[in-house]
Amino acid sequence: MNVLLYRRSLDLRSGAGQLLQMQLRGLEAAGTSAVVACDRGALKFWLRTGIRPRRLGAAAIQRLQDSGWLLVDHGLDIPRAELVFVHNLASEVHRYLPSADLAAYAEREHAFFAELDPAAVVVANSKLVQRSLVEHFGLPPERVALLYPGFDAERFTRPGAAVLRRAARRALRLNDGTPLVGFVTSGDFAKRGLDLFLDSAARIAVVRPDVQFLVVGSKRLPAAAAQHPLVRSGRVHYRPKSRRPEPWFAALDLFLYTARFEEFGMVLAEAQAMGVPVLTSRRVGASECLPPAYAPWLLEHPDPQRFAALAVTMLMDADLRSELAAAAAATVVAFDQRAYVRGTRALLLAAQKRRLK
Repeated sequence: MNVLLYRRSLDLRSGAGQLLQMQLRGLEAAGTSAVVACDRGALKFWLRTGIRPRRLGAAAIQRLQDSGWLLVDHGLDIPRAELVFVHNLASEVHRYLPSADLAAYAEREHAFFAELDPAAVVVANSKLVQRSLVEHFGLPPERVALLYPGFDAERFTRPGAAVLRRAARRALRLNDGTPLVGFVTSGDFAKRGLDLFLDSAARIAVVRPDVQFLVVGSKRLPAAAAQHPLVRSGRVHYRPKSRRPEPWFAALDLFLYTARFEEFGMVLAEAQAMGVPVLTSRRVGASECLPPAYAPWLLEHPDPQRFAALAVTMLMDADLRSELAAAAAATVVAFDQRAYVRGTRALLLAAQKRRLK
């Protein structure tokens, strides 16, 4: 079995780029011949991973498929691919955050799915996205597979969190007893609800003047966020996005993820793996992977007032936070990189069988 993993623009700072790398390494380790291809980002990807992507045009990709290669599309670019992994869904994001840019992306999505090969299998990264694909594009439910993205279980672990916590808190000039509530993302603060986090934080701060806050993501805070009274007071610490967010997770007592909509949200799984209790809503796909103990703490939609109330309750009860963290750490291992690669291989083997019929 020969497999081509394609994404038009490769970027290791994105979840899709990291998952593509994870797939390639896992497939190769399992004895499957796999190649990465792209149009942009090949040099940086090569320098950072040692993996040299191919630059292939549409004609070359078609020739590979005609010769028996299985095509895996990671960017809604190849309607004839055997597997189409959906990482982002502008058509659904636009519902909660309307904008001209998202409307344009949504139109592109509709055009892609209108051309989709009837034999292609679409791979959703959550039940949330699975339902949205059926609703927006009329895809038959049986053609939409579910595969949760895998976090790197070698990087995000509880045993190393204590050491990382001390160093991170020193960098933030916080002692270990200062409660710290955090918000960690790669970017797109509007979609991920930075304003909702700051609203929640302001409400928490009124009740708990001792609590500090941490925001990690993007290259800088948006101007509106930088002018927020809590930020200007110095109680909100900011760090730009990093390829190594582990120390910032370890520094937290509570991870508050206020996204308006998130197809999956790898940061939620990474926080759990490091033993950090989380608060979020069902608008985040990764919330589907939380253990039953989290049911009373999971909101239907992001609500700063409710988030603040629940956060204050959690911060007052160290035993509760410890119990939730332990429950999540025990179950999140089912969604690591090994599970993701196994799921990918199963989908590829099924696609190969369909081609041979």
